[in-house]
Amino acid sequence: MSERDHSSYHEHVLDAADVCNSCHRVIRVKRLDPTRGGLADEEFEATFERRRQTTEIGYGPADSASNVKGVFCDRCGTESPYDRPWDDAEEAVSDDRFRELIQTTIRTLEYKGVTLHREDFARHALQQRRDDEHVDDCLGAATEAAIVAAVARGDFDGDADHAPDTEAHEVLST
Repeated sequence: MSERDHSSYHEHVLDAADVCNSCHRVIRVKRLDPTRGGLADEEFEATFERRRQTTEIGYGPADSASNVKGVFCDRCGTESPYDRPWDDAEEAVSDDRFRELIQTTIRTLEYKGVTLHREDFARHALQQRRDDEHVDDCLGAATEAAIVAAVARGDFDGDADHAPDTEAHEVLST
């Protein structure tokens, strides 16, 4: 699939400055500050600051004293939202880790206001994984499929009345 096919996943997770690229959790929050020297009171600039629930401040060796302090994701330890210590290759991510990524990706998309059907997301991601797709391809395709499923069902709260997929349900309930 092309990157265009996974635009929601890329926009809200992979290319987002506020999401950890390694564990897909929201690690920064957007802050709007009045612009300096703006001509009108309604001019604001957006900046990101750390999300205290999912980050920690750490200290370590650095080339200069000003670089000793950093903000790190408290789950995976990465400093930049764009760092990823694992490879996107299918064999580099365990099944348990992939299931965690499914869960955190769903939470992050819902936090950002994306309407999707959770069980369809999990089902589609797991099927893509069984078909030996790369992690980002699996989650990108699952994002688009879950959005389409939610809209088609008129399911804007993430739940619909249909026969549950036991494997997808298991991923979501852990």
